[in-house]
Amino acid sequence: MLLRQTNSDFDVFIIGAGPAGTAAAISLREIIPDIRVCIADGGKTAAFRIGESVPPPIQPFLDQLGVMSAFAQAEHSPSFRTLNAWGSARLESNEFLLHVHQTGWRLNRAHFDAMLKTEAMRRGAIFVPARVTALTGNAHDWRIECSNAEKFSTRYIVDASGGAAIAARKLKFTPRKLDRLIACAVFFAGQARQSSTIDANAPLIEACQHGWWYTAAIPDNKRVVMLMTDTDIARRLGIARMPTWLRHLSLTDHIQACTGMASPLTQPLVFPASSRYFADIYPFGIVPAGDAVSRFDPLSSQGIVKALRSALYASYAIADHHLKGDTMGFFKYFTLMRDEFEHYATTWQTYYRQEQRWPDAPFWQRRHGMKPS
Repeated sequence: MLLRQTNSDFDVFIIGAGPAGTAAAISLREIIPDIRVCIADGGKTAAFRIGESVPPPIQPFLDQLGVMSAFAQAEHSPSFRTLNAWGSARLESNEFLLHVHQTGWRLNRAHFDAMLKTEAMRRGAIFVPARVTALTGNAHDWRIECSNAEKFSTRYIVDASGGAAIAARKLKFTPRKLDRLIACAVFFAGQARQSSTIDANAPLIEACQHGWWYTAAIPDNKRVVMLMTDTDIARRLGIARMPTWLRHLSLTDHIQACTGMASPLTQPLVFPASSRYFADIYPFGIVPAGDAVSRFDPLSSQGIVKALRSALYASYAIADHHLKGDTMGFFKYFTLMRDEFEHYATTWQTYYRQEQRWPDAPFWQRRHGMKPS
């Protein structure tokens, strides 16, 4: 459903049509069938998407949203393990067989996002193809301005704008950051050559002196290879230049074997990937979800799962207040998001401390709680 009229009022205005935004819309319309939900997103689809591997725990959230059947019909590849060389040069396999839900997936992100958006609109959410440029007001009376000059009023706002964190930035909030991580990604045409030691279909992680590498097969017979490092280290080494990037790739034990004879399709593309959390000081009626409330290290493979989980909980908090006037749902939501990030921060440092091969390297010193020289 495409919105055409102006000056429309909504109960819930969602900023962003990614997994968090569309999942929130689906859940709200399921809980309160007559609630008026709008999703605004003016983002352009990137020519290349990083693509993501999601672990088995995603399935209960897809079931809760009622989209597991639509998900199963899309072109997602099953994944049964991840490979990693972390703490030593030896390649280890992390099998999903010990999970209750034993299958993970390598997502076709374009199809996944489109599926959730289609489901949200099918259930009655209204879509506005525009960016949010301003928000003003207070509890129960928020005003939204969009890039297409349309203006809207709403009782609640769900900020699901991902890394842009539009509401937080409009409100001039400063996030708590754990690091300065960025991804320097190159896309390749063609998949990895098969070998007796490497499962070319499994996502692979390999630590290195300046950070760590990641590679995975993605749709359309392509492969993404990323070097994850800190902003200042990438700048000092010149990682964003293809010759330098390729030279560092050649130093890997396992990642370079996965590229085979594949040809690079892009120059290195740089994406922010720092772990960060926006404190729970939002005005009443504004609820951030997904990466707009917290962003986890890609090592966790929790981005999509976290987006769906936070979207569901945000929808429950809004529903409690909309139906019963109960404000405790908001308090519980922000407490949960804070506790989730605190637990993540502890796990994050514990995992990085398992890698001790480069004790003098700034990247690792920072994550081991030491001041780099």
